[in-house]
Amino acid sequence: MAGGTRVPAGGNAALKRHALGTIIAAAVAMPPLAAAEPQATPAAHIVVPEGFRAELLRSAEPGEDSWISMTFDPQGRVIVGLDARGVGRLTPRADGSWSFERLDDTLRHCRGVLHAHGALYVGATDSRELWRFVDGDGDGTYEERRRLATFDYRSRFGHGTNQLVAGPDGMLFMMVGNDVSFPEAMSSASPYRDPRTDRLLPDPADAGEDDRVGYLLRFDPLGTEWTVVAGGFRNQVDVAFAPDGEAFTWDADMEWDVGLPWYRPTRINHVVSGGEYGWRWGTAKWPVHYADSLPSSLDTALGSPTGLAFAATSRFPPPWRDCLFGADWQHGRILAFTLEPCGASYTPHDRLFASGAPLNGCDMAFGPDGWLWVVTGGRGSCSGL
Repeated sequence: MAGGTRVPAGGNAALKRHALGTIIAAAVAMPPLAAAEPQATPAAHIVVPEGFRAELLRSAEPGEDSWISMTFDPQGRVIVGLDARGVGRLTPRADGSWSFERLDDTLRHCRGVLHAHGALYVGATDSRELWRFVDGDGDGTYEERRRLATFDYRSRFGHGTNQLVAGPDGMLFMMVGNDVSFPEAMSSASPYRDPRTDRLLPDPADAGEDDRVGYLLRFDPLGTEWTVVAGGFRNQVDVAFAPDGEAFTWDADMEWDVGLPWYRPTRINHVVSGGEYGWRWGTAKWPVHYADSLPSSLDTALGSPTGLAFAATSRFPPPWRDCLFGADWQHGRILAFTLEPCGASYTPHDRLFASGAPLNGCDMAFGPDGWLWVVTGGRGSCSGL
């Protein structure tokens, strides 16, 4: 149902959920039809710029779940977080095929995986936990497993803990959606804290909603220090760091608010320490004229943003190497953003890099080979690498 690809020398990935249904009506008896094996979108169905090539390396097979997050380990293997339950590992064979094995089958809805600092970090959204796995003897099995944090996740729309990223300062970062309270161990020195709706006259339509907002969480490799860096997001899935260390995310508002005065378009945000980005429930969103609310860097219309990755260290040719790449799960596309310096921030410009039907990319990263790797899946769809 969903397709995925590695995008060599300029690959592309786009994302879009694809539902498959069949209606059969017959007046006479017919022989049963053989069920086709699910397969990710063929590379031939993915449109990439001239000079680039998309390659489907593997489709998820029955029993392998749907893949919603990815990271590379030091051996170049692809570790994937699974939609329903667990963590998997894809290993290339000598003949060019890829094997699949489960590393865990207990953690639920692993929306964030990251290999960094000699460990595998797993954010299990529905388990409400963050774990650190260590393979001490290098045999490929993570014998040491320690829970670093438990989150107060009260799901309404599935906006929980999201992607995990290694920062340029040696610390780790997690994007957290607006269904999760701040960690109990949050540092009192956090640049962002205690968000409020700040309405003198609350709208009765917002009754019953709380003050939780999406935020960017920073923590050390052993999980002893927790800092909320910025907030006021809705359900920003990923964060990417530019070569100069600046952080960017891609957030989206509630679709059913489209056309209403308080709706905010899907947006690229330059994320700065202590930044308040003004998302609140319903009518309580901060207007752009609020002096203490940071504006959108670029409005990108409707979409379901997921993975982000800068191409600075890739083998992509200019001008693509200077871009931030972002996957739009809903529309089956990958956009490339160029960032033009403007005062203390940037003005992004976007263009289509890749599209597919479907190509519902959940996560992506530039691999050890310098090419763009994408996993597609989510909502039970057949994943692809």
